[in-house]
Amino acid sequence: MKDLFLAIRIGGLLLAACGLVACGGAEREGAAATTADATAEVLGELTYRRFCFSCHASGAAGAPRVGQASAWEARVAAGMDVMLRHTIEGMPGMPPRGMCRQCSDDELRDAITYMVERSLPN
Repeated sequence: MKDLFLAIRIGGLLLAACGLVACGGAEREGAAATTADATAEVLGELTYRRFCFSCHASGAAGAPRVGQASAWEARVAAGMDVMLRHTIEGMPGMPPRGMCRQCSDDELRDAITYMVERSLPN
């Protein structure tokens, strides 16, 4: 039942993201890119809230806290491929795939992006 509600919520958020893009009157190519970005943002947030939040909000087990730039700077400097590989393989204190066995690599990448964007200044 929880999965059904999550699917409905994701669908609603995706429709809202698409609707917001369409309302802006952007050109088709720009709107498609913006919609893809908005979709990744929504999915990244959902994955974060469902699987990553418990450790990355509190810093449990040494997880870099969302919003704490100093905890993310070296990781970001290493690059997304390294961060994704560490997430997939696991690290001390973090199990493989961050306990999200069903998450695709893209979903994990979106969650990492979501956390990084909320942790570092533009």
